[in-house]
Formats: sequence, structure tokens, C-alpha cells
Amino acid sequence: MKVLVYLFVETENIGKAINALSEGGISGFFLMEYKGMSPQDWSGFLLDEEPEKALKIINDMAYNAVMIGTIVDEKNLNLIKKCVYERLSSERYTIAEIPIGGLKVNRTD
Repeated sequence: MKVLVYLFVETENIGKAINALSEGGISGFFLMEYKGMSPQDWSGFLLDEEPEKALKIINDMAYNAVMIGTIVDEKNLNLIKKCVYERLSSERYTIAEIPIGGLKVNRTD
């Protein structure tokens, strides 16, 4: 079975993260930049309900981060997680695994 793996890391760790995924055997990836916050970062306060004020607070407090996505064979998942742990053990990261029910790639060589 194929698995969609999302690896969330702070922007300064993107090189370590992609190297770890490559060591784990990925053949390609996509990424998205975003602003991220952990629950402990906003614990104890409520956001203003005016969208502009809420966005300003979030932009001021959130971390610059990257979500790296790749599709892998389930049999490679443990190696990938091991490589990520070895490279990023002292950094904040999150891994999400989502089973893929089907996959079709259209190549236009």
C-alpha cells in the first residue's frame, strides 16, 4: 500500500528534513510554506474576532514552517521515520501518515 507522508518542520530545518527523507528512499516531494503554532503557544488567550487583528497576532506569534509531502511504499515507512528521527531528534517536527486508496500518475513523455 502507498502512504502519503507529511513532515512538518520549522523553515530552518528544511535541509535536514529533505536529506532525511532522501536517506529513507523517497523519489520526490512537494512542499508548502506556512505559519504554524503549537497549542501551548496560544494557550490562555482568545483571538480578537476582527480578522485583521487576528491575522496580525497570528503572524506575530507563529513560526515560519514548511510542510513536506511525499508518497511512499508502506514497507519504507519505518526507515523514513528512523532517518527523520536521527536527523531531527533535537528539532521540533511532526509526521502524519495517510493511507492512499488509489494513485494514478499521468506521464507525458
